[in-house]
Amino acid sequence: MGNSKLAAKCHLRAAAPSEPPNQAHGILGRIPGDYIASGLATLPIATADAPPHHEVVIDAGAAGTVRLFIEKKRVRHHRHSHYFWSAYRAEPVRPDDPA
Repeated sequence: MGNSKLAAKCHLRAAAPSEPPNQAHGILGRIPGDYIASGLATLPIATADAPPHHEVVIDAGAAGTVRLFIEKKRVRHHRHSHYFWSAYRAEPVRPDDPA
């Protein structure tokens, strides 16, 4: 009952350099987590009746001024629900953008 030689590589994805990067998250992957955490800390506590989306403008160090797009998420464990904020997109803020 060993591992098959054929099965050892079946889960690896072939390299596809022509595949475009995912633009759905903007520059979120380039922003350090401590800047994102400080932006999330400016929001009120997430509750069931809180609005589902927020936008926060933060200074992200080397990335400059960034607008974070944040959504409310819910985790359930049996009959208990816990709400929290999660950043899903980030875009650089240009100086000529309205606030």
